[in-house]
Formats: sequence, C-alpha cells, structure tokens
Amino acid sequence: MKTAILLAVCLLVNGCAVSRLRSGATGSTASDGVDLLPEMPEKGVLFQYYQPKGNSKWRNNWTRSLDLTGVSWNDPRTATLVAPSYVVMAAHFVRPPNVPVTFHDRKGNQHERFIGSVRILNVGDIAVAKLNRPLPPEIKCYRFASTSEATVGRPVIVSDQTNTLSVHRLAGICGAVVRFDYFPGLDPIYQRNLIVGDSGNPSFLLVNGDLHLLETHSTGGPGAGPFYGGPAVQAAVRAAMIDMGN
Repeated sequence: MKTAILLAVCLLVNGCAVSRLRSGATGSTASDGVDLLPEMPEKGVLFQYYQPKGNSKWRNNWTRSLDLTGVSWNDPRTATLVAPSYVVMAAHFVRPPNVPVTFHDRKGNQHERFIGSVRILNVGDIAVAKLNRPLPPEIKCYRFASTSEATVGRPVIVSDQTNTLSVHRLAGICGAVVRFDYFPGLDPIYQRNLIVGDSGNPSFLLVNGDLHLLETHSTGGPGAGPFYGGPAVQAAVRAAMIDMGN
C-alpha cells in the first residue's frame, strides 16, 4: 500500500526532465547502456540454454558484456545478490526457504544456495534474505546505484522473468521510488511491458561498464520500484543485513 501511494504521487509530480535520442541513434556515451546495442536490433536474451537444476550457457550477443551472474532466475521470485551472503527480492514476492536460490557463473556453472532468514523492510517493496552460505567471487555482488548516477533520462538495463534484458529510460524519482518510461525512437524489441511475474527482477545503471543496482520491479508497464540509490533504502538494507548477522 505504501509503495502504491508513493507511485501515485510520483505520477502527479510536474517538471520531470525528459531526454530524447537522436533519430535513429543507438546511443551516446560508453557508460549509458544504449551504445552497446548492435546496429541490427536484437532481443536481449541472456541464455542460449538455461537449466534451473544444472549448468547453463550464456548467449553470445550484446548482453554478453554485462555480468548478470548475481541474479537468480531458477524461480519466478527473483533474487539479486548485494553481498556474498545476501539477496534482495520484492517484499510481495518472496522466495520460500525450501526453494533453491541458484546462480550461474560466467562459465555457466551452477551455484546453489538456500534462504535462511528474511527481513521485510519498512521502506519500499523490499525483502532482504540471508543465504545459508556465501557465494564465491565468480558470482557478481551488485553495488547500489548512487543518487548522482540516477539522472532523469538516463538509460536503464531492465531484466524480466523471461531472462531477457531491455533498455528503458529513467523517468523520475520520488522519494524511495524510481519509475521508468520508454525511449522514443528506440526499436520496440528493447521494450518490455512488465507483467505479473516480473516482480523482483532487477534493473541497473551501467556505470563504466559495471552494473549498479537501481531498482527491483514492483509494478508493470515500463517499470517502477524501490530506489536503491536512496539513502533511506540503503540504510534499511544494511541494517537488515547487520540484524541477520554478517
């Protein structure tokens, strides 16, 4: 309910800046997440084949340069690694302790863990969970985006339940909530209409080639959810981790 109210307020805020791509352009700077798109539009499917209970093979396409090893897709209740033993999820879509949390490293090797304890935060649609064992360095831990990086109009790398990446645009931030829209002029193949089941999938800013966690989906359409660059959200996540024990 709190998240829904914040989203409604955001939609009423005036004066949000809007940036547009040049007609036919595929990007502007090396860090913005658009110029990595190929000249010929190509859907951002991450895996050549994916096995929830086995090794998988990453696809050799434009997504290959992005490290998505820290996202667990073996269950619809997606979990994203923010520390070797900790993941974040949508609070309304939490993975239960009896369901594995599986990651795949860059070679496609499977790494399986289970959820121990969970904390539901009092800010945003966020659950923080501690895993039964830390993950090795081969699995990416995502740092949080910063408020200085999260500029309106910036491209956002958006993931979904189909293990596919899209490129949306940061439309606005309202307190602890960030929302997206679509880039005008960008091929529709890079747009995802988020639906039921996409909740908890992460979105990122690409900063000097590194993915910084911006949001985990709470709503449909272009997407909206808790802003991990916000000081209140970051403090709440870290407090939950301390409470569960480092």
